[in-house]
Amino acid sequence: MRQATKRRYQDYFSFPLDEFQIEAIARLDEGHSVLVCAPTGAGKTVIAEYAIHHALAQRRRVFYTTPLKALSNQKYRDLGAMLGQPRVGLLTGDISINRDADVVVMTTEVFRNMLYGTTLGAVETSLRDVQFVVLDEVHYMNDAQRGTVWEESIIYCPPSVQLVALSATVANAGDMAAWMQKVHGDTTLISSDFRPVPLRFHYFDGRRLTSLLQRDTVGDHRPKMNPGTRRRLRPGEMMAEPDALVDALAEKEMLPAIYFVFSRKGCDRAMLSCGHLQLLKEEEIDRVEKIVGQYAEDYPSAADHPHLPYLFRGLAVHHAGLLPTWKVLVERLFQAGLIKVVFATETLAAGINMPARTTVLSSITKRSDDGHRTLSASEFLQMSGRAGRRGMDRVGHVVVVASPYQTLADAQRLATAPPDPLGSHFTPTYGMVLNLLQRHTLEEAQFLVSRSFGEFLDEERRKRRAAKRRKHREERPERGAELGGGNWQRFLGLKGVLEYYGYLEENHPTPAGVTAASFRAEHELLIAESLDSGAVDELTPSQLAAVATALVGEELRPSAWTKVAPAGPTVPALTQIIALARDLRAVQRRNRLELPTRIYADCSGLTQLWAEDADWDFLMSLTNLDEGDVVRVFRRTIDLLEQIRHAPGLDESIQRLAGEAVASLDREPVREVM
Repeated sequence: MRQATKRRYQDYFSFPLDEFQIEAIARLDEGHSVLVCAPTGAGKTVIAEYAIHHALAQRRRVFYTTPLKALSNQKYRDLGAMLGQPRVGLLTGDISINRDADVVVMTTEVFRNMLYGTTLGAVETSLRDVQFVVLDEVHYMNDAQRGTVWEESIIYCPPSVQLVALSATVANAGDMAAWMQKVHGDTTLISSDFRPVPLRFHYFDGRRLTSLLQRDTVGDHRPKMNPGTRRRLRPGEMMAEPDALVDALAEKEMLPAIYFVFSRKGCDRAMLSCGHLQLLKEEEIDRVEKIVGQYAEDYPSAADHPHLPYLFRGLAVHHAGLLPTWKVLVERLFQAGLIKVVFATETLAAGINMPARTTVLSSITKRSDDGHRTLSASEFLQMSGRAGRRGMDRVGHVVVVASPYQTLADAQRLATAPPDPLGSHFTPTYGMVLNLLQRHTLEEAQFLVSRSFGEFLDEERRKRRAAKRRKHREERPERGAELGGGNWQRFLGLKGVLEYYGYLEENHPTPAGVTAASFRAEHELLIAESLDSGAVDELTPSQLAAVATALVGEELRPSAWTKVAPAGPTVPALTQIIALARDLRAVQRRNRLELPTRIYADCSGLTQLWAEDADWDFLMSLTNLDEGDVVRVFRRTIDLLEQIRHAPGLDESIQRLAGEAVASLDREPVREVM
């Protein structure tokens, strides 16, 4: 079997594979699903690429899921270059390209939504001919807001489809693989701590780089505690300036670097402090000028960006407050080797493929609602794992910068800490209840809800406790597994609310329930009620867009402001929807549910103006929100409007209105960058 596997992968790859890659490929050939846990940069993507080649050779299809739209866009481009663009499709909610292609890249939410249209155990139209589903970055299960999507995807995926789950290193990979084996079918854990490009850890005290970790005679990374290592910077003592460190990295040929700073303003300040440095050669400056010129033809907002001069020095900033069009330009220049230092918030660590020779952590603490806290081991691993480019660097470097909130010993402990375990964030929603009961009986729905990772972990803990009691000859019987536990009680509470509003009858969705089941948002029931109530029937496209923003809006931070409010018929429409939300909150409480129903219309006025063809610079003069935040609000609004546009059972005039609203919003610099 091993020799046959080797012959097959040699047909697809011109380089030798590592042992864990060969093992994973062999298991895929045997028909197993695999959970691959390995460090960032170890080569997990090769396993996904083998699955693609293997499926295409059998005239089968592959779905490739990622957690972020930016990652999906990048993977779409990469696979298009590898296979030829006609063979690759893209689905990200608001973008649909070649959805019937041999390989379709999509966000994990899109895949989960497809599965809701599939009867338990069946492969229907949307999954026909699909042999493999790649779940990239499956450790996103730990995300408190979105982690449930990965659990649902694994639970509902038909057993005949092989899963290729790729994860960063986690502490309880065995539990995860055992759960996948139970709920999906034959699954093999492939784990490796091998890192092709080893890391060296450094500490920068403002003057010099020193080794963070010292090896003992055995060779493992144990910190050697020297006198003074517990000292923090004293109040008023000079913190390390970014330009001093960047200068040192350039001198030691440790660039390019990703310099992590845990605030947007901090990123901007760090770049400004390095503005006197010139990190590019003349020929590199010429290349930057050519790339920027070509890019600005499609995205004019890049032509006069205030950060533009820094690109010609090899410097850039990357954070969520920037226009997406600008961030994509920075990403492409970095990948071309023309940005030598990018100052970024930690979102870049979980984002697109931007490996560097060095990663810098400006601190190992970050501000939270409860003050400063130390980074988790997984956060540290995710950021440090960006260092070291396979095939380009002999070693990667990780630099921790001195900070008033940490000691050297703190940094040493974090650098040697084991990874965090995966947990469960499986959470029933109104959409889940409606979608499951469209295709399944109440008993089948209970069975599915009971198969969450959290329920599995609880069951394993009960088994261990029972085994421990037996060992001590305690014959007290173990209570059988709360089937579905707390999740099932929440499911029943949601079901009660849906029955009250007429979206469910006799455990099956009504026509209104079928419409509500198509919405994917935090307020799906409130969205359905708002559309059904007549509140938006007489609105214009720009007014509907303003209402949609309120339905997907988030509370602004205390220091944020906007100077424009929604106007005209938008105001009574929002007043009516706020009353609906108040009534819904009361019904939820009677069903023992505390779910968010607040409406945030702070940005609705901005949306209405933009949809009425306002100028972007004028719009930004009416708020202190960062450009990236405003774009994100508009993209969320477009996503909801697209859902309204395609929702089954809605009046055609509302659907047409939603389509016109999308067209009014979806223009540069809000338009998605491909």
